[in-house]
Amino acid sequence: MKTKIYLNILAAGMLAFMASCAGDENIDRNKGKETDNSSALTSFSSVSPNRLVKYTPRTSMGGHDYLAGSRFYWEPGDNIYVKDDNNALQKSSTSNISATQPRARFQVPGAYTAQNTYEVYYTGAAAGATSDKVIISTSQTQTSPNTAKHIGGVGDCGTSTATRVGDHFEFMLNHKAAYLCFLPRVTNAELGKNIYLTKIVVKSDNAIAGDYTLSMSGLSSAPTANAATEITLTTLGTGMVNGPWHDSSNSYVQVPAPGFPLSTTITKLATNAAYMVIAPGTHSLTVDYYIKDPVTQVEGAITKTLPVNQLFEANKVYDITANLTPTDYDDKYYMWDSPQHYWQGYEQYQPKVHRQIDITHYPKVSTDPRWFTPRLAPDYAHNPHMMHCPNVNSILWYIQNGDPHWDNKTLWSTMGHLYCKGIWMKKSTNIPGYDWEKAPDGQDWRIVQYPTVVGNLSNVPLTDSEKDSYFYLPCLGRYMHGELVVGDYGLYWSNTAGLADPIADGGYWFPSLYFYENYITLHYDNGTRAQKIWREDMVPTK
Repeated sequence: MKTKIYLNILAAGMLAFMASCAGDENIDRNKGKETDNSSALTSFSSVSPNRLVKYTPRTSMGGHDYLAGSRFYWEPGDNIYVKDDNNALQKSSTSNISATQPRARFQVPGAYTAQNTYEVYYTGAAAGATSDKVIISTSQTQTSPNTAKHIGGVGDCGTSTATRVGDHFEFMLNHKAAYLCFLPRVTNAELGKNIYLTKIVVKSDNAIAGDYTLSMSGLSSAPTANAATEITLTTLGTGMVNGPWHDSSNSYVQVPAPGFPLSTTITKLATNAAYMVIAPGTHSLTVDYYIKDPVTQVEGAITKTLPVNQLFEANKVYDITANLTPTDYDDKYYMWDSPQHYWQGYEQYQPKVHRQIDITHYPKVSTDPRWFTPRLAPDYAHNPHMMHCPNVNSILWYIQNGDPHWDNKTLWSTMGHLYCKGIWMKKSTNIPGYDWEKAPDGQDWRIVQYPTVVGNLSNVPLTDSEKDSYFYLPCLGRYMHGELVVGDYGLYWSNTAGLADPIADGGYWFPSLYFYENYITLHYDNGTRAQKIWREDMVPTK
């Protein structure tokens, strides 16, 4: 005898599906009658209201609470398999799922009269999934924050035993995948409103994706095919946002939002939650969070390492918080030894992105307290904020013996935007012979002559352990005649005084460190160019 069955799934309550513990998900079954007519249907319906189950069915997730629970729903295209009296797994032929919904009724072919319990399988909606094959995808996509409509198609799965209760069946679905809920934040509010999360890449020391066999006891301990140790979750943006600054039109170009916004400074599911399905097991995971600034077009990864050999159990959601705030540098630039910074008193007019310009409010005359101080060598800077800048001898030690390395991966920010270019140089304590009073050639270049010396800038990346002996200088650029250039090169003043020259803008040249990709030098620059100040072995941050 072959009987078709309706499986009606009732939503009720919150799923105990947590970061630290999780319970089974209850799924209730419809009422029905069995007959000997193979064309008749046996209906399995939900239980009466006074017997509402504690948990919610699913194949998508919604209403997840931080360190608490989640609600799950069925999505169009979902199917289940039931093992019939002939020990054959029968796929549901139709259902009443028309949208995201807490209840579903499945029509399943097969005979179900010989016993009071039947095995039920949900293997997901991924292309290629079968009655006992689950595919945990290496490429997962979420369309908006804190929604998980995608999980049914990328590896969500479960099993249960349906039990006859009177004239209907009931069962509780047991999830067999593990789930990660990423909760990134950026504590720099000025930056956070301008950057977006574009993707999350999880890397493991063993397989976390591939083709798995699903049995009543769970997923196979290893993939049967297509084993993978890396999963990428793409986080799609919506709407249009500011893109690069267009100097000719004096406005931002509008571009599609590149990902989820990161505009909250705290852990907040509603605006930041991103969900990934992985295979359960003991894994050592690293997580690369990719963020992008559509104005600067800079995109890069911030890597977080989770505890090694962590157990990720089936039927649990693991909340993973991450502070993605990069190092932030202040917005103060100075003409050489000026008493005040370049935009002091006019901060509201200060250009904040590359090629923005304000031609009205920058310093133009020597009576302006923001103007440079015309000192000649062997004098030095007297204003407190510049007195401790490295002198010319120190800069020569850095560029000649400090093993400078170019870096276009390290993310940093200034004035609310993201950048990634800079150099690493050895700390003075790690440069043999380093001497503030004399350059590497034994001369005191503060008084002997005015050098322009080019160093060697390596493009070989430093390892993380090597960086402990170095310090970082970002490409913070400069202001000149009210225009900001930032992100491609660095200019850092020396505290050594300069020389008079009528061809210099303002009539004086002053020494500074200057670098960009493949080039580093000690050179002399116009005193009217507003550059960054620094100290030995560090650039001041906010």
